[in-house]
Parts: sequence; structure tokens; C-alpha cells
Amino acid sequence: MNLEDLCMGCMSVKGSADICPTCHWQDGDEEESVLFLPPGTILNHKYLLGKVLGSGGFGVTYLALDLDLKIKLAIKEYLPNGFVTRNGTNQHVSVYSGNQESAYRDGLKKFLEEAMVLAKFSTMPGIVTVRDYFAENNTAYLVMYYLDGITFKEFLERNNEVIPYETGLTILLPALSALSEVHKHNILHRDISPDNIYITKDRQIKLLDFGAARQVLGEQSKSLDVILKRGYAPEEQYRTRGKQGPWTDVYAAGATFYRAIVGVTPPDSLERLAEDSLIAPSKLGITIPFSIERALLKALAVRSSDRYQTMQEFYEALITSSPGNEKSNPQSLPNEKTSTPPTPPASAGCLTLAMGLVGITFCATLIISVFF
Repeated sequence: MNLEDLCMGCMSVKGSADICPTCHWQDGDEEESVLFLPPGTILNHKYLLGKVLGSGGFGVTYLALDLDLKIKLAIKEYLPNGFVTRNGTNQHVSVYSGNQESAYRDGLKKFLEEAMVLAKFSTMPGIVTVRDYFAENNTAYLVMYYLDGITFKEFLERNNEVIPYETGLTILLPALSALSEVHKHNILHRDISPDNIYITKDRQIKLLDFGAARQVLGEQSKSLDVILKRGYAPEEQYRTRGKQGPWTDVYAAGATFYRAIVGVTPPDSLERLAEDSLIAPSKLGITIPFSIERALLKALAVRSSDRYQTMQEFYEALITSSPGNEKSNPQSLPNEKTSTPPTPPASAGCLTLAMGLVGITFCATLIISVFF
């Protein structure tokens, strides 16, 4: 295989073409940041990096190709903002001195420890499979199978930012089920939001970007916006001594559900401590059963002691509150097929949800489809 013939935007063979005929990538389209490794970089003697798939406060994810097995992958690099630098000619990460260096090392250790644990969940449907991890360039890397699909955030954007509660449950419940299992191993996500829930092309739900390093680095960061997503983070995540547990992820999951069916995130949790301005979805004209709304509002309680204490409790409250859905276990998205942008139908329709063991049909005001 001639590596020069590969497209760094999709890893298909483009030959000598300047623009890839498959994805239309052109050399020079890469992200302009000296912190990111350039397309064509080879890691661990076998992973070829392509374009940047995404980046955040704690790392960057690259498209990659396993040169031995010839399979497409995604590789996440531990790269916390404000703690490291890298010049354009050196792959090696330089860490700022002082307290930041100590925090960086602790975060790096957590990153690798978490990768080790997540690798054990390779058979769990709701977790992105970790197939390898290694240290290099004074940092660390987590190797995952590449997912073809869109984030929940993109799904909302393609559906006019608001979806019926039935569709929201179809997407959220598999993620809650996976989180319930992960919590049993004392791992918290700490960053649940529409950005970190992924919908694959075959309509499976996957959780992305677990943040073990986030807790370690949070106290050292100069900006809480790097550590937290306002509207999704509960108040205990803002405090140095705030006690975090499964209830922390419960709040963020509730905020994600609220955002999906209302169209806006809940008010910032710190602001709610002084004066709770959260408005129930039904009071905003959202059609939602009282029992499901009650479960949602309990998950969004400002004080952690007032929330569900485990993700399993929240999951079961939503399941038992769903009409005709007491024993269902959703594992995939509605199986509509279309190739055009979403257009709300003039009349109401029925949305069939593929619910794993049990098929349930809900009546919805809109038929929502996933577009790729």
C-alpha cells in the first residue's frame, strides 16, 4: 500500500487525485493548530493518522488506519488545554511547569487507567469499543473502532433542534443502561451531553468521551468552561469538595433529555441554587406524560440528595412511566429511511421504535429520521 495514495479525510485510496473522489478531502483541509498532529503521522509504528474528527478541553480525536489490519479507527490523544504545548515540527508534548505539570501527570495516569477499564466493556452495546491504548510523545492514546454516524447534537440540529419525548427516550435509554453498568465499576462519565452520545449509521447508541482526567485536572484549570458544560453540569461539579457519584451523571442525563425535548438547556445549576428558574416542559407546551416529566424533574433536582442516586433508578423510572413500555429495553433508533433533509409532515404520524426485545409503537407529532 502506498500511503501517499490514501486520502487523509476518509482513508480510501484516492491515487494521485488532488481532491478525494470519495469524501472530497483535499490536502490542506486539516485543522490549523500546532497542538494537533498533522495528517500522515504514524503512531506506535502502525497507526496512520488522518484528519481531526473532533477536539475538546481534554483531548483531540483523529481518524486513523491500522496499517497491519487495514481497518479504519479513531484515536483519541490526551491533550488538555492550558496544560501543554507542541510546536509544529515536533510530535512531543511539552508540559507547563509547576502545579500544572503535576496535575497533567495525574490526569495522564487516570486517562490510561480508564482506557484499561473501558477495554473490558468491549462487548457492551452502548460503549465505544476500546481496542488498544499506549503512551507516546509524552502523552497517551486511546484506540477505538471508527463509528460511522452522527452525534446526538447533530441529530437535534437536523430535526429543528426539538424532538418528541418518545424519540428522546429511544436515544437516551440505551445510554442510561450502559452508564448503569459502568457505574458498577466506579467509573463516572462526568460530561454527558448531546455532544457525547453517538448515533451510528445502523442506529445504535454509543457513549463517547468518558472523563476520568476531567476530575483530576478540574481544580488546576483557569477556566471552568474547559472542564464543564454549563446547563449540563450539576452544582457539585463546580465545587472543589463537591461529592460526585452516579447522581452527577443522572443530572447531566436529565439535562440532555430536557434539551432534546424542549430545545434549550436547563438554567445553569449554580444559578438554580439561588433561585430555581427551571420550567417544566409541560408548562412550555411540550407534550409529555406527567409520570415521565416527574422522573425528569427529579433527575434535574439541584441538590444531589433530591435526585435519583443511581442511574438504574432513573432508567427504571422512565421505563415504567412509558405507556405500554414497562419491560422494554431499547437498543436502536427508529428505522425510517430517507435521503432528504427533514420536513415535518402536516399531520400526526406514528413513530415505531425498535426496542430490542419488544417492539413498541408511539404516536408522535413528527416523524423523526436520521440522515447520513
